[in-house]
Amino acid sequence: MHFTWIDYPAQYKDAIETWCDDPVIRFALDSDSVKTEHQWYLDSDSFAYNRNYFCKIALDGETPVALLMLAIRGGIVYLDTLIVNPALRNRGYGARIVAEAIENAERLIGSRDNVFVAQIHKDNEISKKLAHKLGFHFIYTDAEANDDWFDWVYPASAAKDVLALRDAGNEIAEENF
Repeated sequence: MHFTWIDYPAQYKDAIETWCDDPVIRFALDSDSVKTEHQWYLDSDSFAYNRNYFCKIALDGETPVALLMLAIRGGIVYLDTLIVNPALRNRGYGARIVAEAIENAERLIGSRDNVFVAQIHKDNEISKKLAHKLGFHFIYTDAEANDDWFDWVYPASAAKDVLALRDAGNEIAEENF
């Protein structure tokens, strides 16, 4: 692996929380901070830290590059939140972080699952371009046409399976939280 991965919170927690002051990041989060979202997962009866929920900090040397939250449900790894250090944006870190997480999921989170889903807001053009660049496939049903959040699946060949699981009620969705 190119990056060093450590659990959040760590010595970089305060620095990462300042990233949430950025309006772009607040838009991407459903909450105002990583700390709030992380605590939500910790308080949830459905998730156990470092078993089916992971919050990792990617370091390049000693520099925190990104924070990545992942959740595993129904044999699918959900890329819940990716925040790249605002000082390092537009340098390809986001793509490298996600690609490394996919390639090394077994070592990083102990998952042998190879299907990944990212829920991306319809107006988040940067994340949609990143997902497309990495080979994610956009999926939705007609019933979701008015939703603000859509699933992007990797690999694209898993799109039908993800739709079938979702139709069966086996997904991460607000009603599951």
